[in-house]
Amino acid sequence: MPRLPASLPRLVFAAVLTATAIATPACDRLPGAASSGRAADLKPGQVQVLLSALSEAPSHGFQPGAFGEQGLAERLDDGDRAARAQLRQAALAYARALRGYAIPRRAMDPAWGARSAQYDAEAEFTAAAQAGRLDAWAKALPPSSSQYQALRAAYADYQKIQAAGGWPQLSDSGTLRAGAGGPAVASLRARLAVEDPAADAGAGDRFDAALAEAVRRAQLRYGQHPTGEADADLRTALNTPVEARLAQIRANLERLRWLPRRLEADRIEANSAAGLVDVYRGGRPVLSMRAAAGKPGDETPLLASKVDRIVLNPTWNVPDSIANDEILPKGPGYLQRLGFVETAGEEGVRLVQQPGPENALGQVKFLFDNRYSVYLHDTPAKAAFAREQRSVSHGCVRLERALDLAQLLLSTQPGWSPDRIATTLASGETTEVKLDRPVQVILAYMTAFAQAGGVTAFRPDVYGWDAEVLRRLDAQKPGSA
Repeated sequence: MPRLPASLPRLVFAAVLTATAIATPACDRLPGAASSGRAADLKPGQVQVLLSALSEAPSHGFQPGAFGEQGLAERLDDGDRAARAQLRQAALAYARALRGYAIPRRAMDPAWGARSAQYDAEAEFTAAAQAGRLDAWAKALPPSSSQYQALRAAYADYQKIQAAGGWPQLSDSGTLRAGAGGPAVASLRARLAVEDPAADAGAGDRFDAALAEAVRRAQLRYGQHPTGEADADLRTALNTPVEARLAQIRANLERLRWLPRRLEADRIEANSAAGLVDVYRGGRPVLSMRAAAGKPGDETPLLASKVDRIVLNPTWNVPDSIANDEILPKGPGYLQRLGFVETAGEEGVRLVQQPGPENALGQVKFLFDNRYSVYLHDTPAKAAFAREQRSVSHGCVRLERALDLAQLLLSTQPGWSPDRIATTLASGETTEVKLDRPVQVILAYMTAFAQAGGVTAFRPDVYGWDAEVLRRLDAQKPGSA
């Protein structure tokens, strides 16, 4: 696929100068001209601003006509008075949708806890109209994050691929590897070149080193082990229709609109769909690792919070369902060997795993306020990190490099040198550290996302959330956002 542009084309808002407009005062013809914000008072330039903004809606993944905007320009030209009121309502619905409220809260899955801050579209629109800055208001509606901008650009790129006829389906020719040749290799090369400009579609029908490298790039793009051999898993990913990829991008654009508008310079981003965690300092990624998120049925929720406590040598208070279904049936010998004890408390008898090398939470956990009681944690079981599909937990997020994350977060905490961390861990004593500077944490579910170098990556939708997002998004009546 062509490189994604570094930035998206900005919305173009220009007043249309007609014979009628020429007769109005010059300030009224400017896109930013002031008015009361009532439909009847909208100036010609403001009308054009709103029409131009609404014309961009499909580029954000909304269905054409989702806001009741189709045909409005013609009706306005014909002097239809009701069209002005409908234009205003369409603009308000569009504003709410870009601010993450296209799907009403009542229609959201309970696990979709991430939701952008409350937004009063009516008040913001009126204030912008009165101040003569509707154009600036419209431009500020979409998320400004680089991830959203890149994914929106990818949506446009894949629409172009669709318009050109998509890509050919690869036949089942077994695993292709270095040294192979023939029509199947030529077809593979041509298919890879549709999304990867570095793969030369016309370089022949021999599986050479350059093609092996292109295969590895594709495998990384789909979250597969980069073997350089085109096997059945890669063929399945490559044969996914472009329409399905467009649907994935649409769903992920919507989920990005739910996130906080302000992504802090110091933050932790976990992508449950990809099984990846990236840590940022000063707006730059400084630590990346694999992660194991919740399995289907125990999905890791979507949320935004702040890590405010780190627990070294944590105990594990086992949820009753896990205790009764998975642990207690294994018998007293298993419980003793892995350090489980039953403790009595206000909520009755509880199974607790003591700190130690077998503790399911490893040596450290990271706590943040949320209604799901999930957290990030270490693990003694590292095998899952070698898997392509790492959705295996009960909902919390296991970290491949949890101790490195603890060292990083505690590096700004007074009194917590690396030596003190090591000494505390060696003691085996449970120690909770309250961070002086809590760090933003985002738990996301991105099945399509932009990677470094302008590459769009895709992952399987193991939770089935993409289809659910689009079903609920497209079920809304025009202009109802």
